[in-house]
Amino acid sequence: MHREIDTFVRIDSSISVVWDVVTDFDRYRDWNPFIIDASGKAEVGQGLRLRMQRPQKSHEEVHHPTVTVVEKERKLQWSGIIRHANVFRARHEFLLEELEGGGVLLRQREDFGGLTMPFAGGMVWRIEEGFMIMNAALKVRAESMA
Repeated sequence: MHREIDTFVRIDSSISVVWDVVTDFDRYRDWNPFIIDASGKAEVGQGLRLRMQRPQKSHEEVHHPTVTVVEKERKLQWSGIIRHANVFRARHEFLLEELEGGGVLLRQREDFGGLTMPFAGGMVWRIEEGFMIMNAALKVRAESMA
């Protein structure tokens, strides 16, 4: 089974500023209400440490995905698994597009798969809500830096 989340936000800032906010993991704790702490480098093959607080959940989760794609000012992608790829896997990406007339369209997507997906509906819904909250915070952060 497979499920995809696809969210977006228009940001009135330059693509370089938005890229810097997205890839500066050490600063996530300063602005990000969903991925509340992060570390690592935006380099292919690098492991990340992401501490997350999903909406409507009292506990935090820590994930250790690996960066799989870096296309400066265009695309950042990481992938992770829980136990085994057949059980649960996720691929997360940020896509940036300069808009004609100024600004940036930021898409934040996640593709989930694995045997546990039929039982993960509530979790996926909370993650989608977390992305929307994160997108709004990212917009405020990038626009304040412009």
